Amino acid sequence: MLCGAHFLHIYAGHLPNLCTMVWTPLVFLAIDGLLAEASGANGSMSAPVWRCPRGLWSLAGAFAVAMQIFAGHPQYVFFTAVAAGIYSVLRLAGSHHKVVRGALLGGMYVGGALLAAVQLLTGAAASAETVRSLPLPYKFAAMLGFPPENMLTLIAPGLFGDMTHQPYWGRCYLWEMSIFIGVTGTAIVVYGLIADGLRRQWREVVLVLLLLLLALGPHTPLFRVLYDWVPGFTKFRGMSKFTWQAELFLVVLAAGGFDRLLRERRADSRFVAGIFVAVGMLLAVGGVVYLTNWQAIMHSVLATGESYLRPAAYSHTEFVSQAQRFAANALFVAAGTGLTLGLLLVGMRHTPRLVCGVLALAVAELFVFAARSLDTFDSTTVLTAPVRAFLSEHPGDYRILNTLNVNSATVLGAYDVWGGDPGVVRRYAEFITWTQGGDPDTATQYVNFTEFDPLYAMLRFRYMFRTDSNKVRITEAPQPSMDRLHLVTRYRVLADRDAIFRVMRSESFDPRREVILEREPTPRPVESEHAGTATVVASSTDWLEIEAAVASPSVLLITDVYTLAWRAVALPGTSQVGYDLMPANYVLRAVPLAVGRHRFRVEYAPTAFTVGKWVSVTAWIAFVIVGVWCGTSMTRRRDRLGVDMAAR
Repeated sequence: MLCGAHFLHIYAGHLPNLCTMVWTPLVFLAIDGLLAEASGANGSMSAPVWRCPRGLWSLAGAFAVAMQIFAGHPQYVFFTAVAAGIYSVLRLAGSHHKVVRGALLGGMYVGGALLAAVQLLTGAAASAETVRSLPLPYKFAAMLGFPPENMLTLIAPGLFGDMTHQPYWGRCYLWEMSIFIGVTGTAIVVYGLIADGLRRQWREVVLVLLLLLLALGPHTPLFRVLYDWVPGFTKFRGMSKFTWQAELFLVVLAAGGFDRLLRERRADSRFVAGIFVAVGMLLAVGGVVYLTNWQAIMHSVLATGESYLRPAAYSHTEFVSQAQRFAANALFVAAGTGLTLGLLLVGMRHTPRLVCGVLALAVAELFVFAARSLDTFDSTTVLTAPVRAFLSEHPGDYRILNTLNVNSATVLGAYDVWGGDPGVVRRYAEFITWTQGGDPDTATQYVNFTEFDPLYAMLRFRYMFRTDSNKVRITEAPQPSMDRLHLVTRYRVLADRDAIFRVMRSESFDPRREVILEREPTPRPVESEHAGTATVVASSTDWLEIEAAVASPSVLLITDVYTLAWRAVALPGTSQVGYDLMPANYVLRAVPLAVGRHRFRVEYAPTAFTVGKWVSVTAWIAFVIVGVWCGTSMTRRRDRLGVDMAAR
């Protein structure tokens, strides 16, 4: 839990990542348990833990998969499934009944999907309308592959900085570019492989190598093949996340090496000599780092275009010197740890109990790494004081663009026009990308805002916050923002996105007076100067309760983002039997209204949620029934076995 691939996500605040990652070991344990139970001879197991019926292991695996899905980070679910598939194939190699056992392993994921159907189906339906519904552009999907040079973080996690004491200047983000398990942990991995050979652990070694190869992403030709031919690899970026599953099996190999060391209470002299040679090499490399033109190395990293540190930092002499010293010291610390390990291994020849010191050193390394990776801050500093003060002095139902901290609007109690959401609605992303001069067909979660667009008035956009000469600059939109509700009687129907964009860009288009629909409304609006009034009576994140008095058939324009999951439902006292919610101006919502008084509710109610809810309820009932049946069967079998043994 303290390895680089896991613990550093705490720094980034990746709660869904962490909540998904923690269930991964149970997935692989279930695979091992299922196959070990199936491969036992005459029902006898080599260890008590494997004596559970194969059905219980299948249920355990399904439970783990369901918990991963519920945790909310689909990419780690997918990558764990890929790793589990590779591991299952390796485990099944050379065994009998491959089809049956393969079906049981696949059943773990089918069962997990059924248990978590309420989350899975709802998420899939929502995702179908986001920028991730279409294949990501290759350039975007290829982002955040694991840099080959970061393999050195296996033993020297601070080589490129550590984010808390020295800014990270390596490629991408350190929280997904570190595979640190400690010098001691790495050494006992090597010891276990040397002592036991590859006969027993070849599967784990092959899996680690394959996962690290996958983690490299675009740094190998394999990623292009996966992107072009394997479903799923066009939906995510950040192949570096495969390091997490690789770390788990490195830990398994380390455990095997330490188990061997614990039993033998001594290490092979050639291995110990190798430790001291490695220490000498680390000291020598650390010395070379001090003498190298470090700025040239840092600029080579900057030249890759994958560094997210300010480019000016790479030319700052003091920063370069600090980075150079920090890198050298990271290697010296690794050498010192290796030296301590070597001395402990030598001492074990005379004092076997020093093997506990090896374990203590391995644990201490990770605790020190975790302690140095933690950062603390005053939460009020995240929310720039001038922004908070300004918003409190200017209340209202409008949206902002805060380039100082793009994800702070919720904490500020404000609405925003953009943030860092990877699941942004595709229609909206296309519109925003187009307004900033980009190609809407290649819209992603990234947009470079360079100008105010007059059409942002219909998004209720009012203020932009940014820095200028280290001062907060607040700019008000030149066009007054629209209200949340507008009764509009002029409309036109256009089904083509680009045609809608062209009309909205024309001088004749006024979103306060005209709305563009994608199909004919019912009832049809009748153009009038006095359509009536409409107000929001109550609201939350998932619904709006609206009352309207309509004098002429109109279209109610709601300046919130449209998706298929939103619907309008009549409430008691309304004059219209049913309401049709449709897209307006490509990104907003519209509800056609007849003459009369209206009271209705606009709510987020995806059909997938209702279907998924009942699938999950049914699956959990079946899960409990099967679990009780398997447990009862196991108890009865043990009782019969006890009677038979007593009779003998």
